[in-house]
Amino acid sequence: MNNSKKLKIGLIFVLLSVVLTAAVIAQDPWDDYYGADEAAGWALFGLGLLCIIPIIWLIIAILIAIWVYRDAEKRGSSGVLWLIIVIIAGIIGLIIWLVVRPPIGGAPVQQVQQPQQPAPGRACPNCGRAIPMDARVCPYCAKKFDE
Repeated sequence: MNNSKKLKIGLIFVLLSVVLTAAVIAQDPWDDYYGADEAAGWALFGLGLLCIIPIIWLIIAILIAIWVYRDAEKRGSSGVLWLIIVIIAGIIGLIIWLVVRPPIGGAPVQQVQQPQQPAPGRACPNCGRAIPMDARVCPYCAKKFDE
């Protein structure tokens, strides 16, 4: 089994344990014998929820951070940087990642235009580079031509 399945099974086990424990506390058959108040059961149930809800949020935040790390690495970005951003900023970091993430494989390669080469046949007498036939000044060394 991979780690993801183990984590899911563990999370389900913990949630079922909490729910069953809360149900037993809320409907304890010993309440009649000991004269315990039903409110005590509900108080324990509420306390259990107060303890388990932050743990669930923490697990969800960790899973989101791991997903962002893997997605960033897959897309050619720094996974560690985005992991830290999502851990610090939380849901806002996730939203930022979803807005700015590049396509899969990395950022698109931008086409670099090659500078147009002047027509062959004329060279600057000062620097020796090829220049356009109709140039009166060399674009490289600023030498003026007498024509």
